[in-house]
Amino acid sequence: MDTFSCFEFDLNQFIEVVIVILSLLYVGLIALSQRAGWWFGVAASLLSVWLFIQVNLLAESILYVYYVIMGLYGYFFWKYGSSRNKTAPITTKPKAFHLGMVVCALFLTVVLAQILQYLNSANAYADAGTTIFSFLATWMVAKRILENWIYWIIIDAFSVWLYYERGLPLYAGLMALYSVIAIGGFVFWLREYRSQDQNGIMRQ
Repeated sequence: MDTFSCFEFDLNQFIEVVIVILSLLYVGLIALSQRAGWWFGVAASLLSVWLFIQVNLLAESILYVYYVIMGLYGYFFWKYGSSRNKTAPITTKPKAFHLGMVVCALFLTVVLAQILQYLNSANAYADAGTTIFSFLATWMVAKRILENWIYWIIIDAFSVWLYYERGLPLYAGLMALYSVIAIGGFVFWLREYRSQDQNGIMRQ
């Protein structure tokens, strides 16, 4: 029994390392606006579903199922999302849009947290909050909405504590690095956004 437990622990750590590598490739390529990054994200998300079930972060496992779906959607939207461009343009949203999204996300966080508490999931409100806001931010990435990076900076910084508390130090370190990459992603996307004309067509 002890031998099996040791093997299981080592397997979890090995999978965590693989996920970290795939995730860094995903975020780095997405920050550079390279749609091939979505495939690394899909692979990392599939492995993450299994890992989060092992550590009883149920909402996080559901979140990564969503990431798989959005990874596939994001790839094809980035490739075919605009009839005038093969690559969909970067867009921005007004403050009212973001206010509405945050209010809705907070409400859904409370609802999900109640469900997670009933299921005895660990850190119900923190787990629910990162999950709901990550749903929103991932959709914004797939739709190439510039402000997604601001959401990710905050989500990733908070996730450092959540993952470390659940005994996933590599994930915690990854989230810290994600926050830094998100800052770079915002700068890179902002530069690309400013190079577009009012119709969303890249200037030559």
